[in-house]
Amino acid sequence: MEKASIDFKSLKQKCLENGLNPTAMTVFSERLNKEELLQKHMEYQEILDVVVYFLDKFLDSLKEMPIIASVCDAEGYLLRNLGHEQSMRNAEIIGIAEGVRFKEEDCGIDAISLSLKHKKSVEIVGFQHYHTHLHTKACYAVPIMDWTEDKVIGTISIMTELEHASPLMLTLLSTVNQTIEREIDLIRQNHELNILNKIIMDTTRNGILVAAQSGRLLDFNAFAEHITGWKKEDIIGASILDLKYFGEYLQNVLNTKRPYTDIEISFTREKDKETLIFLLDCFPIFLNNGTLVGAFAQFRDFTDRKKTEQLLLNSEKLTAVGQMAASVAHEIRNPLTTIQGFIQYLENDFNKKAHYDLIMSELKRINFIVGEFLILSKPHAVHFVKQDLQKIMDETVSLFQASANMNNILMERNYNENSILVQCDENQLKQVFMNVFKNSVEAMPYGGTIKILTDVTEEKEAIIQIEDNGIGMTPAQIKKLGLPFYTTKDTGTGLGYMVIFKIIEQHKGHLHIESAVNQGTTIEIRLPLAEK
Repeated sequence: MEKASIDFKSLKQKCLENGLNPTAMTVFSERLNKEELLQKHMEYQEILDVVVYFLDKFLDSLKEMPIIASVCDAEGYLLRNLGHEQSMRNAEIIGIAEGVRFKEEDCGIDAISLSLKHKKSVEIVGFQHYHTHLHTKACYAVPIMDWTEDKVIGTISIMTELEHASPLMLTLLSTVNQTIEREIDLIRQNHELNILNKIIMDTTRNGILVAAQSGRLLDFNAFAEHITGWKKEDIIGASILDLKYFGEYLQNVLNTKRPYTDIEISFTREKDKETLIFLLDCFPIFLNNGTLVGAFAQFRDFTDRKKTEQLLLNSEKLTAVGQMAASVAHEIRNPLTTIQGFIQYLENDFNKKAHYDLIMSELKRINFIVGEFLILSKPHAVHFVKQDLQKIMDETVSLFQASANMNNILMERNYNENSILVQCDENQLKQVFMNVFKNSVEAMPYGGTIKILTDVTEEKEAIIQIEDNGIGMTPAQIKKLGLPFYTTKDTGTGLGYMVIFKIIEQHKGHLHIESAVNQGTTIEIRLPLAEK
């Protein structure tokens, strides 16, 4: 760094004119109290850490010399003294202590205030000082520059005995200062990068995890918290193997140094038991020299797209079902009606009523299947009117009560005390409730209880819960419900739930199924409330 050219003669004359006594001790008119000094230390903590680290190394190389090193801020306040213990005690005797402010009006000629003023390195030796008590000292100061804004952010300085004075001291101090400036610049660049990375991580719509090479989790962004329900503070520092769904892939990346891309993961969120589908990518993180330092994972919520794909797939299947139903169902129904009519006509001619009952039962079953095909074959005109949902449920329960009694099923009702009005097709909702009741009865071959609950949610939706204590279903079985021709029953067609889903969809509602094997099943239906 360039050395300042100082006219010491003119400066001494100015000191005389200002009334400074050269034989008196320097009197510092400004000094920080303990709280103010502590606040300054906090403001300059990042810079102080760097400066003190490198000054300690510098002083270690000169530890036999009586040197005191000082760090000041941009206003000339002395923040830290380091170095030879006796030299620091001597400095305090003449007033050079942490918290004092170096300024020309008090000090006359001092290296720190001159370095701040000229933004250059300063050397003051012996009689160049104005005050006589400093004539046995050599002082050197170098400004710490922030080159991005071309401003002084502080100084580093040293004071030693005159016998140790040397131009080499200023050169050494300037070299240390260059190292300090580079380190501070790197820290600030890294700080800015960290801020940018934080902004990117916290605004992206992808969940992000970062793991160290040791297998510990280093970072976990806000969207990852939101989508998984995990709290960052609970899992940072934990082993990645403790992370369900993701940990195994991250560990494999660390072990093999190879990435994974587009891995489909099914994730059940703990707080609401909702099943989500993620697409996961995992990549190793390398330094420029090829050293592995960690792994990075990102995952995006694929649930809605997966549902859309499934809906399209089901739609294609429904279209196929509809085409088949349109071409077959009507052809079957006509002769079926004729056969059924003649058999009923010949009822008295049957030798065994059991044969007659069996034939009629199977014909009714065929007729029922054809009816379900026809529902799915093409859109039907639905007539939505404002209806009391609980009244519809009561009527459906009354229709089903005989079947429930025959199968030793108890029907329990727990209704909202007020009427719940929805825009609906009454007959279609009855068909939904009847289908659910039939499924519950078939799941309880030895009898049981069907509990019916109706209520209104905070989201202004009508809610209907139908719960049984039957044999239940596995998650895999629940996932397949509504697929064409999938059934859990030996004699089922797989069309019942297709009909249920289609009717609920037409009513702009939602259906959710929870079930546990040997514990039972709960069907929850939500429908929008009718406008008042």
